[in-house]
Amino acid sequence: MANLRPRMTSSGRINFGVSQTELALAMSAVMDNNEPEVPGPFLRSAALEIGDTSFLEEIAPLRREGDQLFSRKVYQAALGKFKKTARVIVGDGFEIPLYCGEGGGFRSKKYMEMKQAKRLALMECCVQIARCLRELEDYEQSLIWVEEVEVIVRNLCFSNTEAMFDWHADLPRIEWNPNDGIEQFYVQRVRALCLASDNYLSLWNTGTAAQRRHLAYKITQHLPPNVNSITFRGIVSSAAMFLFYQFRHPDPQMTKDLMANEESLQVMGSWSKIEVQRDRNIPPRFGFASFIWKGRYYIVGGEKSHSGPYYKDMHYIELSNVSTGWHDLPSYPGDMIRVSGWKIGVYQDKAYFFNGRPQLDYFDLVTERWGSVRTRPADRQWPYPEKDFMDYAGVLVKSKFYVFGGTHGNVTTGCNLFMVLDLSDPRLEWKKLTGHASQPLVPDWNCPGPRRHPTIWADERVPGSERIYLMFGEADRAGAKFRREPQGSSESYSYGDFWSWDVNQGGWRRERMVGNPPCARSEMAYTFVRMRNLEWPLYLVDTVHPSRLTTWKKGKSSLSPTSPIPSFTYPHQPHHPPRRLHRSGSTFSLADSLHTVLKLSFSRIPTLEKSTYLVDILTLSSCQIRNTRSPAASVTCGN
Repeated sequence: MANLRPRMTSSGRINFGVSQTELALAMSAVMDNNEPEVPGPFLRSAALEIGDTSFLEEIAPLRREGDQLFSRKVYQAALGKFKKTARVIVGDGFEIPLYCGEGGGFRSKKYMEMKQAKRLALMECCVQIARCLRELEDYEQSLIWVEEVEVIVRNLCFSNTEAMFDWHADLPRIEWNPNDGIEQFYVQRVRALCLASDNYLSLWNTGTAAQRRHLAYKITQHLPPNVNSITFRGIVSSAAMFLFYQFRHPDPQMTKDLMANEESLQVMGSWSKIEVQRDRNIPPRFGFASFIWKGRYYIVGGEKSHSGPYYKDMHYIELSNVSTGWHDLPSYPGDMIRVSGWKIGVYQDKAYFFNGRPQLDYFDLVTERWGSVRTRPADRQWPYPEKDFMDYAGVLVKSKFYVFGGTHGNVTTGCNLFMVLDLSDPRLEWKKLTGHASQPLVPDWNCPGPRRHPTIWADERVPGSERIYLMFGEADRAGAKFRREPQGSSESYSYGDFWSWDVNQGGWRRERMVGNPPCARSEMAYTFVRMRNLEWPLYLVDTVHPSRLTTWKKGKSSLSPTSPIPSFTYPHQPHHPPRRLHRSGSTFSLADSLHTVLKLSFSRIPTLEKSTYLVDILTLSSCQIRNTRSPAASVTCGN
């Protein structure tokens, strides 16, 4: 069983290759090694009341006709019946699915106040609509409707009398009542997750397909005592789960069957090699800080492993003339042992390094000298212990440096403190915006949960409407358990959420992603491109060999789940021919030496025959995500 690899046909059908019994036995062995999750609080919400059921008489004929049309494979007509049913349930003047525009498309007062009878009917209706659309091969719309079920479930959690952490909200505890339809609540949610998994698998998105199926399986392992678990065996099985656990993302054995069968959700591309002058003065490392300034790409610090050695050296490369190689700069002179996991904000030709201490170090990019300034907290109490602060998210918006999350000596899980420092203000005061830095961590529906390694970027394209976006990251609950901290667990939690902060008015907003998103993760590479149809290359930095560079032309990349990988975009001027220089991510296994790098260019390719690598592109105007699949010559892919 150790060498079992799943196979899929071009039609999306799964071939196990072994018997269902073998898979079930192997899956049981895997699950037996997992410790049970510590249960969260019970849901206490008026929305769990069954409510008025008179609407059921009105929708019964529509549901019956829709089911009959679906069984006869008249999917378009069945779709119309189910959509009409949904309109009856939610009433006039309410748009469904929720629109992911100005309001975020995730949090809904109507969903929070909806009683149980309507909630169950709407969840079932969304699943049926998604099934029709899948049969019609409209995967984009099918995913929107099936993910609406998770939005409905999360809004039920929002209605709870007390907030809870996301890992508890994924598996909400509901007290058993034989008359409140709880069993159907779990049935429809598991059906929706499995259908979403099937859709993502049809799009070759094995990561998100496995994550949705895994959550469905976990739900069946945390049912209320009186719910009949036999009901779920035909929906999600141990055998199917073991298959999904065998996938790599993307799975190399599937690449020969890859097809761009949904242009709105998939883009195809190809990698090629270019050469960069090697530099033996830059040893292998990860966790280094990086930034771009006036055509130069800078790196500083990092570490070879968590136990050292730790580096403080600094280097840059001219992006318009990479043939000159890397140039040395003065090393970081501070007393911090680990210059790792830091973020940098460049303001008025100075690169500011935040390390969790009131003393803010900077590198003058004109004089090429180090310096520091003394900052202070606005509330007179510094929130972090002055050691080991790292893995946070930081972004500069005009003159303001924003910092979110991260870990330090007293919080391994990650925190969710959000602070800002105005570098143009002579007082240099850090102001707390939301969240907490220390134990006890407090759950809050109105801001992102505690985490490390989130992604963050700012959209400043429209003056007066600037927003900061934050997504993904990890709550290191396994590390917290090892250190006997609160919220510890044998399994860490990867976030799949998406938030934005209004720079001018303040306040977080939970955003909705539609399309073909990457699965929940942390430590991915990412970049924000401020224009559409942009032809700038994206630069990725190898966390193992910083002297390597790799590029592709646009978008956002998601890379190794084990090391943070810096990335950026650089606009080549018209009089400079674009030199597509990139750094490869740590998931790459390259056959050549340090000077070998990769370049990704886009083209429409009907089928691929080589190993692939995954890139995800998020369009802010629609919060829609597409996958980019690309063949990679001489590259071993997958985690």
